[in-house]
Amino acid sequence: MISFERNRAVAERVTGLVGGEVIWYSDSAFSQAFSQDSGYDAIIAIMSCGIAVRMIAPFLRSKWTDPAVVVVDCALRHAIAVTGGHHGANEIATRLEVLGADPVITNASEVVK
Repeated sequence: MISFERNRAVAERVTGLVGGEVIWYSDSAFSQAFSQDSGYDAIIAIMSCGIAVRMIAPFLRSKWTDPAVVVVDCALRHAIAVTGGHHGANEIATRLEVLGADPVITNASEVVK
């Protein structure tokens, strides 16, 4: 999980539900999370979607190998599956409903049923 320190309370609630560790936002936080050594299957970013998208863009390589990315706003109102919907992001976004977040899932196969 990557979060600004000002969103510590939200990060703690999310971590309490899904586990994992928090990386506090820095210029290298996303490169650390996307590195081969990290082994992350999923990244939850507690910040605006715009910031997260700009930060992950240089690291995206393949929908088959990139980690799932879910963006959660600092008010815990939305959990947006940005990448890797079929590889964990949709499930994480849905799990965050118990904290009050509305999951935002846009995969065509998930939306059109």
